[in-house]
Amino acid sequence: MSAFQDGIEQMLWPERRDKDSLLGDKIPGKIDRTPEPTYLRVAGGYLPDFLKPLLDDPLLPKVFSGGGIQLGPIPTGTPINLLANANLLFEGPDLAQRLQYQGKVGDLMVKVVKDLAALPRNANDEQSRAVFKDLVDPLLAVSKCPDFVVNRGHLFGTMLPDLDKRALIEFLKTF
Repeated sequence: MSAFQDGIEQMLWPERRDKDSLLGDKIPGKIDRTPEPTYLRVAGGYLPDFLKPLLDDPLLPKVFSGGGIQLGPIPTGTPINLLANANLLFEGPDLAQRLQYQGKVGDLMVKVVKDLAALPRNANDEQSRAVFKDLVDPLLAVSKCPDFVVNRGHLFGTMLPDLDKRALIEFLKTF
């Protein structure tokens, strides 16, 4: 019930929603971010079929190793959904569109690999951030959802007087 109470109050009073650690009141909520320099590891079985042949490429051991892919370092404060929302697989019925999309993803992978591989072995956040900023637009171009605010919610009930909001909360608790 405490989780419900917290959630419903944030829904009905948007001003009580958690704010983003970097952008504060500039956006309507919070963005989940990497808490420290991070690496993204994806097992080979989760990669699209057209990327799987790269798993055995001896020229890319820094990225494709251990039967999967490892990308990083990803700088502290990077929106997690910038990476998590990347749609690496386009499944439309049109072959030409699929091939075009695979080309876009392939170009992105080459850029990510090349840019991150150019970082020194123990790159600091400043160095990683300088490289990673050039990956933002290409990652957004393959994003399934470019909205990173995790608690944006909606405005249902926000215009009710506080007394009515409290009554609604108590009513919902009866379900």
